[in-house]
Amino acid sequence: MTKIIALNYEGTELAWLQAGLTRPMDDGQTPVSDRVPAGFAAYLRVFHRFEAADSSGRTRTWRALAQEARVPFHAETCERSLPLDTGVDGEPLWVTDPDQPDAATREALVRCLDAATGDQPVFFAYDSMAVLWGVQAPLIRRSTLAGLDDVRRSVAAEVCDMPGPEFWWPHDRSWVVTSDMVSTYVGCSAEVAERILGDEEIEALPVTPRTRVDCSADAANHRLRHAEGQDV
Repeated sequence: MTKIIALNYEGTELAWLQAGLTRPMDDGQTPVSDRVPAGFAAYLRVFHRFEAADSSGRTRTWRALAQEARVPFHAETCERSLPLDTGVDGEPLWVTDPDQPDAATREALVRCLDAATGDQPVFFAYDSMAVLWGVQAPLIRRSTLAGLDDVRRSVAAEVCDMPGPEFWWPHDRSWVVTSDMVSTYVGCSAEVAERILGDEEIEALPVTPRTRVDCSADAANHRLRHAEGQDV
């Protein structure tokens, strides 16, 4: 039987954020509102770019892979709808960073959020990841937005080199970044959303709190891949 650990957020900086999340639906569907609290003017899905497994530094976008598979690229596109070819060892040739945006995307996000943040402190939280690595409570660090990579190095040295942080937000809570598996979800103002969508280093699409994030969400692409003779 799977042991479910119920974390207590009371008294932590993460309490407000957890209180604003909805729980997964009874039918197994998981919406964006389970990842990002309500109350933001705009919500975005930021795709973690695919990198070549041979460490060559080559990258592919989700949109390019979707075009190759001749399936729509949309806010609920999932990995299994894409043509992730495998090598002779059966391992995928293209992989994404688990539970965190790739370095280029992460740096671009920091750049886009900077104007809305200024010098105020920013909180970086490791939640379920901390529990998986034996920390029995959320691990929260306070720094500046520019200090994100310093926080990551500090946590790696003190605890372990775990993916994350899972959540980051400024003191005024004007935006939230949440990383989950192959994507990062952002709640922010319309102005910040426009800046992120316009950044060439970031692959992102608008979403709503009801957009699904679970791996079974991509029903449109699944239907197309099983429909004989359908062109996109």
